[in-house]
Amino acid sequence: MNARSVAIGFFYFLECFRYGLSISGEERIINGNDADINSYPYIVSLKNNGEHMCGGSILNENWIVTAAHCVKIVNTPLKEMTLCSGTSVLNENCNLHYVEKYEIHPNYDDATKDYDIALIRVTPAFTFSDNTSPIDLPSNANIYNEWATVCGWGYYMKENNQVKTVVSNQLKCATVPWVSNQQCEMNYENIQLTSRMICYGYQTGDVDACQGDSGGPLINRDNILIGIISWGIGCADVNAPGVYTDVTLFLNWIKDIIRM
Repeated sequence: MNARSVAIGFFYFLECFRYGLSISGEERIINGNDADINSYPYIVSLKNNGEHMCGGSILNENWIVTAAHCVKIVNTPLKEMTLCSGTSVLNENCNLHYVEKYEIHPNYDDATKDYDIALIRVTPAFTFSDNTSPIDLPSNANIYNEWATVCGWGYYMKENNQVKTVVSNQLKCATVPWVSNQQCEMNYENIQLTSRMICYGYQTGDVDACQGDSGGPLINRDNILIGIISWGIGCADVNAPGVYTDVTLFLNWIKDIIRM
């Protein structure tokens, strides 16, 4: 194993350790289906020193939204972080962008993952096309559906209840059901859930986001961004739904910064 492989493995160990995720290894969308970027043209890959780390969603020509912890984990985001847009397959036909500036929500709590949202201004700006375009933001809070779609390039395989720490080169998406606040609080009775968090996932496990999907979108049936992949315990584990940042509560903050 070379030094590069060791460094990458250590980075993912730190990410899993810090965010309470299983280090047994699965790519973020466990048991998802291959997806075409033309169907989800707003999804981007965030990279740390050239290696896929998180997902994000295009808001306009200059800005994307992601999870705050995806930015916090990078030592110097302006130097080490890049973004890849316009492709379903990592490192193929990638439109490369650099971080011009970033805004982490001022109330973000690294311990609880409350207010887990950040904005990144990119350079060069996005050129919109069939495979690169902005996601729709909700106009009000009444946009939740019984089912939603989650997408990313994270760990994607699980064998014998163990996640394989291999990032998917192919974008994957999965459909997950809504979990009520009451049920989610029962699932995570020893962990603080806040009003800024929403839960989606199967009580039986099987399908979920995983390491490497953080920051990516949770989309309702109308292709509207309703959540940001934030945290969970393990990947596709029983009674452990995914926890997402509720985008509807941050619309004013987003619009004030990006001036939509």
